[in-house]
Amino acid sequence: MADHQTPFRPLIQGRSAWIGADLARHPEEWVIQLSAANIAEIETATASCLGRDIASITRADFPLPAFGPVLDGLRDELLNGLGFVLIRGLPVEGRSIEHSAIAYWGIGAYLGSPRSQNAMGHVLGHVRDLGLATEDPNVRTYQTTERQHFHTDSCDIVGLLCLKTAMHGGLSSLVSSNAIYNAMAERHPDLVGRLFQPFSVDRRGEVPAA
Repeated sequence: MADHQTPFRPLIQGRSAWIGADLARHPEEWVIQLSAANIAEIETATASCLGRDIASITRADFPLPAFGPVLDGLRDELLNGLGFVLIRGLPVEGRSIEHSAIAYWGIGAYLGSPRSQNAMGHVLGHVRDLGLATEDPNVRTYQTTERQHFHTDSCDIVGLLCLKTAMHGGLSSLVSSNAIYNAMAERHPDLVGRLFQPFSVDRRGEVPAA
């Protein structure tokens, strides 16, 4: 175990160890505003995929000649840079859920490969209040109105598309795990080793049968 003078490991340098207050002053580093040309490409690709099984739609089925290379750059930013981006301007008003889901899926096809999100094998799910509560050990927080605490998901990239603005609340917060490590290494190096130990995971009842 490290002592109070020596960090457990070297501090992490680079864009991934960001501080929120710093990034808030430079939204141009992480906010992508879709142009009219970007939206037109997405709308054309979406229209060509309507009626299809969404899970069958691949990048090749969703051509984005000009915006695709931009998404390739964003993928690198997600994996090797800040670790997050915000894309603004995708129109959802007046579109069906199917239309929005296909547009969202098509964009995602440029960023990674879809993976199941739950025991039912869903590859695209809805964050929606189902009138449930996490007092039930088989209920997940996104099915309730309860606050989601900081957490990670078991995949490399997570994406969210906002279809409706919440009547109240509904804000999302992000934090850099690398910045947390750096702060702990500097302030409590005797405790930072705990970050490299196993953590218990609650599967909320979604445990495969033995």
